[in-house]
Amino acid sequence: MKASPQLSHFPARINLRLSLALSVIVATVLLVGGISLVLAVRISRMNEAVDQQNAHIRVTDQIHTTFQRIIVELHQMHAIGWFDRKEDVQALGGELTHHLETFRALHHGEENFPEEQQEMALFADLGKLAGDLRALTDRMLATPGRNWHLGPMDLAQLNIVSHQVMRKAEDLNTIHRAKVARLLQASGGMLQRIVGLYLAFLLLGGAVVALASLAFTRRIAAPLRGLADAALEIAEGHLDKRVAVHSLNEIGQLSHSFNVMADRLQSRERDLRTAHAELEQKVRETQALYRIGTEISGLHELDRILRSVVENARELLHSEAAALCMFTPEQNELVALATSGPPEAFRSGESKATRNRPAGRTAATPGELDGHLPRCTVMQPEFLRAHLAAPLRRGERAIGVICVCGREPRTFTTAETELLTGLATQAAIAIENSRLYEEVRSLATLEERGRIAREMHDGLTPVLGLLYMKLRQVQEPPAAGDAFQIADTLREMTAITEHAYEEVRQSIFGLRTMVSRGLGLVPTLTEYLHEFSAQTGIAVKLEVADGGPIRLSPASEVQLVRIIQEALTNVWKHAEAGRAWVRLDRQEPWVRVTIQDDGRGFDPTTPASSERRHFGLQTMRERAEGLGGKLDVDAAAGRGTRIVATLPGEA
Repeated sequence: MKASPQLSHFPARINLRLSLALSVIVATVLLVGGISLVLAVRISRMNEAVDQQNAHIRVTDQIHTTFQRIIVELHQMHAIGWFDRKEDVQALGGELTHHLETFRALHHGEENFPEEQQEMALFADLGKLAGDLRALTDRMLATPGRNWHLGPMDLAQLNIVSHQVMRKAEDLNTIHRAKVARLLQASGGMLQRIVGLYLAFLLLGGAVVALASLAFTRRIAAPLRGLADAALEIAEGHLDKRVAVHSLNEIGQLSHSFNVMADRLQSRERDLRTAHAELEQKVRETQALYRIGTEISGLHELDRILRSVVENARELLHSEAAALCMFTPEQNELVALATSGPPEAFRSGESKATRNRPAGRTAATPGELDGHLPRCTVMQPEFLRAHLAAPLRRGERAIGVICVCGREPRTFTTAETELLTGLATQAAIAIENSRLYEEVRSLATLEERGRIAREMHDGLTPVLGLLYMKLRQVQEPPAAGDAFQIADTLREMTAITEHAYEEVRQSIFGLRTMVSRGLGLVPTLTEYLHEFSAQTGIAVKLEVADGGPIRLSPASEVQLVRIIQEALTNVWKHAEAGRAWVRLDRQEPWVRVTIQDDGRGFDPTTPASSERRHFGLQTMRERAEGLGGKLDVDAAAGRGTRIVATLPGEA
């Protein structure tokens, strides 16, 4: 697993950098805009100056035109001799004065320029020429009479004024045109600078955008894309995926946090897998203990239970071999009852195929085993490099030991020790159950003998006593007329003998009915019920729910048959029934047996009920409870009797 970067401080901030970049962009835009605005204002002012120079040219043209009109009027008045145009000449003189004042006003406040002195000199000359023309006009208009003519000198002066005015006006216009050209050139230069500035701004902006895009891709987009791809891989289960931390900003912090999250997720996954493996191991252990407990509760064969214990011990503790040994009470030595593992793991060929052979003397006696556990003497020495043992106890006394071994050295955990102890406890329970079961079987045999004796005492003995009394009566010398009485006594004795014979047949039939290993439980019951119906005349129907197999241990099958026999005997003797039913059905892990009849029933709470019937019910209940089951009786006067026995089934 890659180690995540140990970065704890990320001083850089993307927002600060973005704010700084935005500020630079805004400042650049404002700078370019300000420069462009200044240049535009200057261009506007230059355009105003151009307009002003054009106004100068227009006024100069007007001055020149007014001069020429006055001179033309004077020439016409001289040529024709008309004096009526005096007012026109005077009006033109006033107009000329106005144009001159306008020209002067245009120059008021104007900036200095190189041709200023020359222009002002030309304007002064125009003013002087205007004064000369005005003096000449005033002198002519002051002549008395209606007809007048100019003298040669006046005409010459008019021509000179006309020529000079035209030249002076042309010089003024030349100056103004030069100023206009200069202003236009300056304005064009400023316009070029604006265009150049904008082009430079566009190029610089494009470069900045390209660099910013590249920086954004490398510093933000690419890391975020890498984070997104890594998140998808994490979502798909690749928890070893990590991302590189390239910067100290928020992206770097996010990458670092992602790596920390991935590390924690991977650690949690390892913990979960470990917990899952431990849980699966616990489930296997629990299932094994449950199976063993079920086998114990089902009263299965002891050898089968002990084989299951050692095999589960070897598999659950991941060992190569396992053995279960018990102390013999006579020789005080360990005897192997069950082993699991390869044959070469055991001494003298001790394996699954060879059990109940002495395991050899040990240094530990049963009393000493309470203090310490010896190394298993059943195993070959090379299989004892890894060894774990647990005692089998009966109460506070050790009666044996179970051990697991292997050729590779290892240390067993506390949980494994507890598991082996639990298996040892189960094995000890199985052994103790087997011992108790044998005792119960002995007690059951004695109880069955007592029951037969009671039945003979309660049934056959009174009948035989009555029959003996009748025979003594018959043996007495017959009196006269007693032949009919003797015949009645013989018929009564015949009935008593027939009843005794039938009861003895039923008892013998019940005693010899056992479950055949060849036929199985259901066929044996079918045969028994058929013969019972034939002998008693009570139709009995056997029903097996779903047709499924009914599995019971041999001891349970014997007790089940005895319960059915006892129940049907009560039906025959007390119920006065015409039909009966026996139903078998499996309700895991139990087998339920129902015996029901359509007889007259009884009230189980009434003391007057038959003591024999109550004794039979008590016997059936003890048989069921002795197997770990129960017996329920549902009876009432006038509606028959239903007996339900629930017994533990075999897995």
